[in-house]
Amino acid sequence: MPRSLSLALLALGSTLAAQEDAFLGSPEQLLVQELKPSLGLGREDAVKVRAILPDPLTQGRDARIAQFYKGVKVMGGEGILHLSGPRTRSVTDAFVKGLDLDTTPDVPPGEALAVALAELAPRGTPRTPPTSTLVVARLPSGDVLAYRIHAELDTGALEPVHMDFLVDARTARILKRWSSLRTGRAAIGKGISQFSGPVTLNTTTLAKGKGFELRDWTRGRTGNMVVNLDHGTGDDDGKIFTSDTNTWGDGLNYGGGATTAANGETAAVDAAYGLQAAWDYFAKVVGRKGLDDKGTAVTMRVHFGKDYDNAFWADACQCVSIGDGHYFKALASLDIIGHELAHGYCRATADLEYYGESGGLNEANSDINGTLIEFYARGGSGDTIGNWGGNWTIGEDVARPEHPDPLRYLYKPSKDGASPDAWSPDLQFLDVHHSSGPMNRCFYFLSQGASPKPSSDFYTCSLPKGMEGLGNDRAGRIWNRAVTRYLTSGSGYKEAREACVSAAKDLYGAGGPEERAVWDAFHGISLGPAWPR
Repeated sequence: MPRSLSLALLALGSTLAAQEDAFLGSPEQLLVQELKPSLGLGREDAVKVRAILPDPLTQGRDARIAQFYKGVKVMGGEGILHLSGPRTRSVTDAFVKGLDLDTTPDVPPGEALAVALAELAPRGTPRTPPTSTLVVARLPSGDVLAYRIHAELDTGALEPVHMDFLVDARTARILKRWSSLRTGRAAIGKGISQFSGPVTLNTTTLAKGKGFELRDWTRGRTGNMVVNLDHGTGDDDGKIFTSDTNTWGDGLNYGGGATTAANGETAAVDAAYGLQAAWDYFAKVVGRKGLDDKGTAVTMRVHFGKDYDNAFWADACQCVSIGDGHYFKALASLDIIGHELAHGYCRATADLEYYGESGGLNEANSDINGTLIEFYARGGSGDTIGNWGGNWTIGEDVARPEHPDPLRYLYKPSKDGASPDAWSPDLQFLDVHHSSGPMNRCFYFLSQGASPKPSSDFYTCSLPKGMEGLGNDRAGRIWNRAVTRYLTSGSGYKEAREACVSAAKDLYGAGGPEERAVWDAFHGISLGPAWPR
């Protein structure tokens, strides 16, 4: 292994170790140690507090717990202590029980890295040094000691590659692979957007009055900003958008030509406005200081690649990259921007793994919050989302007349021809953009209800009499409390149901219309019983 890479891995390990040990000696750490036997964990298991989150609703706090076995991190082994004062109210238990394996690897980390990189080598060059972490993983074939490899590659004009691997620490065989690409002075500017019409933008006056830039110092510690990649794809490509007049865009889809002209600014206007709306939604509705709750600024990168038909979130840069589209219009609509930013929010909270049922829930979380952000931007205010102005499809605004279908339908996912409407054990084998379908529909039922008419797209045979929804505000608060307080990285649909039931009880009390609606909405996608009547 190159010395520079070895040093990078050592530095990463030291940083992670420091983060894991940050709460040693805390009351929460002492409490989880006392609870370990009652949680079914053995002598070789260790539990460490990795984050403590105040809970204004209960006047308590939640402690997120990581599990280690013989000193090695257990992938998906997590728990959450829900605390009131010195007492534990409840425990979200996703710990991996009954582990019994040797944790001394036969394969050195450099060899495991080489195996993963050999598979990726033809597809691009590393953007950052790849990372390798020794983990214990519970797979369908049994418990294994493995290296989790994460690599990010530049691919020129093609889509960047973010890949994770599990490489067997005994045989160097790749056990699993999955994509982790989650597709001055303040001033007030005027923008003409493509998808939201005339909008007001928070911008920055440059020094000595020499124009303006698309940086918003009112949101994000270092100012959220929009940069112009000018068809580049690299981390160092792009410059922040500037203007002499503080009037941006022409409201038309990008048609080629200079990305610095008014037509090239339009995608930047949509990106800036979408980020403003999403930031305010997370701040005022969800109660967070930015996506990570630390106020970390976000960068929107527009004109990514050439005719790129997608948008994606990247954790490393806390940024969203937006393509100009070919099959689609520029992918900067409110719901798509909200969807991508919600990946960053998920990464900082439940951190749902991007495969299997957890990956479907990750995508559903982005569809749900992307939809609610659209409602909020077009009809909400303060801490109220509202129930008008948005819709229950994803990507309808970026569709061209010659192929006008949305990307996804939350109210009836099967309309896209690939997503199921209901949960089944086979859901884990689908692409995450399709396994999200049942959760999307469940949330629609929770918010808007179900129809008793069999001919309706809003009907489900599981609820032949239909159901009444709670509206966007109550449904959204239940879902986001489930994400921030109860879901863990390996959660599936059954855990999502339990999390939403717990969230509804926390927010509105046990046995009320909100908890009953959660039972019925999940029953509507064939998961769990309806509320007893």
